[in-house]
Parts: sequence; C-alpha cells; structure tokens
Amino acid sequence: MAKNKIENRLEQMVENFFARLFKSGLRPIEIGKRILRTIDSNRTVAIDGQLIAPNHFMILLSPEDNQNFLEIQKTLKNDLTQSVREYCKKESYQFLGKIQIEFEIDANRQIGTFEIQATLKEDQENFHDRLQDDFGVITYLLDQITTLGRHSDSDIVLQETAASRYHAEIHRKDDGIFFIDKESTNGTHINGQRISEHKLTNGDQIRIGKTTFLFMSHE
Repeated sequence: MAKNKIENRLEQMVENFFARLFKSGLRPIEIGKRILRTIDSNRTVAIDGQLIAPNHFMILLSPEDNQNFLEIQKTLKNDLTQSVREYCKKESYQFLGKIQIEFEIDANRQIGTFEIQATLKEDQENFHDRLQDDFGVITYLLDQITTLGRHSDSDIVLQETAASRYHAEIHRKDDGIFFIDKESTNGTHINGQRISEHKLTNGDQIRIGKTTFLFMSHE
C-alpha cells in the first residue's frame, strides 16, 4: 500500500514536470506509443512471408508543440529510433532501409494533437554517411548513436559472416565515445581484447570477425 502511494506520488510529480515543460500536455511518451501502434497497423508481408515494418515516420505537430520540442528534438529522435529498433527486433520485423524520424509543422493542427505518417522507404545505397579515398579506405561519420550489424537497418551494415544482425553500437556521450557490444555471438575485439563496453581513444583497432576499423577522433 505504501509502495503504491509512493509510486502514485512520483508519477504525479513527473506529470506535473512535463505539464510545466510542455504546456500543451503533449509528452514524448505519447509519440513513442503511437509510433509503435502505427508500425503494427502499417506493416506489410513480403513474398517470402517476412514481415516488413515502415521505417520512415513523419510526425506532424502544431507550431506551438513543435516549438516546445525544439530543444530536445535531437535526443527525442535518437530515443524514438532506438525504441522502434528494439520493438521491431522483438517482433521479428524487417526494414527496407534506415529508420528515419522527422518532425514537421502543420499550421492548421490544434495544439496538443499530432499525426504520424508511416511509410516504407528503400535506400538507394548504404545509407550511413561515409567517405572513400583513392585507396578504397572507407571513413564512417558517427551519429549520436551509430549501430553496426548485418541487419539492413544498421547505420553501418557489416558484410561479415562473423557479425551478428545487431552486433554493436557506438554512443557519443558527454564524457567520451563508447563502443558497446550488444551481446553478439562472436564478440568484438578492441586492441586484441574482447570487450563488452570500451571508451574509445585515437588509434583503437576494432575487430569484428575479419573486418577491422581504426577509430580516429578530432574532438
């Protein structure tokens, strides 16, 4: 009973916090829940029977709500993308390309309401930003969260049999850049040592199967 009272009080505090932060009462969790429902209602079935989930989401907001979300929009996109990826992994859904979440202003929309337009969007080529020099060396540019794996929705798609579908992630944090192995089958080795999580420094050699990456940062 006491535990329930504490939880109710904490929940009320959170609600009050968001009510002050987002004057319309529209909260990020509402968008997250709607996206997951939208995935289920817009999934399709491929010829081979594989379930294909939409990977491009356009979120239409009123001008007021868009302004409220402006300062946290980058973080919100990352969190929503992660939620979509984890949910679809759990449901065994596949994607045609990278998960993309965009916010757009609908001038005629009432404050506190929103719409999500979900579509299947196939990428023309490997979708992560990369540069290739004359010697064939590829340089990948990191996002706030960069995913690596054999799955087609990974930011860096690994053409490597020893890699897992969802092999690893690279996170940019306030205190550095971290490589996180996502409990892959064959693991990740950095500088010859198998790791679960590792703070990257210039010159680190990351090996996944027979594929080796060299980490360099100018930050």
